Amino acid sequence: MAGKTLIGEFHSDHTKVVQALMDLRSAIQAQDIARIRATLNEANKLVGPHFKFEELHLYPKLREFIGEAGLQRLLTEHDGVFRGVMALMSLAAKDTWSKSDAETAAANLELIWEHPITCDGLALYIERLPHTLQEELLNQMEERRREGTTLLEYRKERFS
Repeated sequence: MAGKTLIGEFHSDHTKVVQALMDLRSAIQAQDIARIRATLNEANKLVGPHFKFEELHLYPKLREFIGEAGLQRLLTEHDGVFRGVMALMSLAAKDTWSKSDAETAAANLELIWEHPITCDGLALYIERLPHTLQEELLNQMEERRREGTTLLEYRKERFS
C-alpha cells in the first residue's frame, strides 16, 4: 500500500460518490433510466465497502472527537442514504417514468446529497489519530474493499 494514506483513500471515495451523485442528478433530470441504473450499480459497489468500513472501524475510533451524539448522527445519515438508494433503485426498475416518478427520484437524491461532503470533514479528526492507527484503519478499509460487500448487502447485514 505504498503511497496510500487513509485520508487520501477516504477523500477519494467521497470524491467518487459526489461524482456519482452529480451523474445521477443529470440522469434523473434527463429521465435516462438506463444511465440511472448503471450509476446506481456502480455506486452500490463503491459505497457498500465504504459504509461498512466507516461503521465497523472508523466511527468507533472517532468517538473521542465526535461523541456518542455525533456517532448516532452519522449512523442516522447512513440510514437516510439506505432509504434514498432503495427508493431510487425501485424507481430505476421501471421502464418509463411519470413526472411524479422523476420528482420522487430527485427528492430522494436530495436526501443523500449532503452526506459525502459532511462525512469528508471527518478527515480533520482522522489526521489527529496516531499514525499506527491510521495505518491499521487503512488496512481495514482495504479489507472491506476486497470483501466487496455492496451497499444493499451491507444494509441487510446491518438491519438483520
